[in-house]
Amino acid sequence: MGTKRKKTIYDGFFYKNPVLIGGLISGPVIVCADTLAHALVLSLVFSVLTFISVMLSAFVPRRLVYGLRIIVYSLIAALVYVPIAKVCVSSFPEEVEAMGIYLPLLTVSSLVTTQTEFLFNRQDGVTLFVTLLCYILGFDLAALLVGFIRELLAYGTMFGTLTGFRHTMPGLATTPGGFLVTGLLAVCFHKLRILFRQRKEHAS
Repeated sequence: MGTKRKKTIYDGFFYKNPVLIGGLISGPVIVCADTLAHALVLSLVFSVLTFISVMLSAFVPRRLVYGLRIIVYSLIAALVYVPIAKVCVSSFPEEVEAMGIYLPLLTVSSLVTTQTEFLFNRQDGVTLFVTLLCYILGFDLAALLVGFIRELLAYGTMFGTLTGFRHTMPGLATTPGGFLVTGLLAVCFHKLRILFRQRKEHAS
């Protein structure tokens, strides 16, 4: 595997994780990922929406002015979201209702708009596919990790089933609790990133 391909994978998952490092789209995770089930639905919607929207946005002519391209990217995402939302409402009605407006707000996430313009659209087909996939999976892993921690510590459950964990902290299920958990994980990721870079520098 080439150095450039490795960097792309590491960036999406670790060095530039869109939630824990970049903080680009942490809002929906902070608010919605209070249980593993909610985090799973959020990740599913985000993954399908972002992948299809960015791939379609790659065909938007570059001769259009910047502001108009951003609007077109958002319109594409909004159109893609409609069938996704219908499927999710019929398949996960409780989870979709609980997350409210934060699901449709994914259509204007920075990965769909600004990152499509400045990161994804400056790459060739294969590199675009790999980079996009890694950033999406990076978001998914972060959201699932936050949902796992918050559900276990706030409710003592996993997918709604009691685990026997008794020292619960219900406040972690709230939005401030989401900020706390996501923030602590972000600090840990920043520290790990520094340690990995130091080790890499010493190895070279």
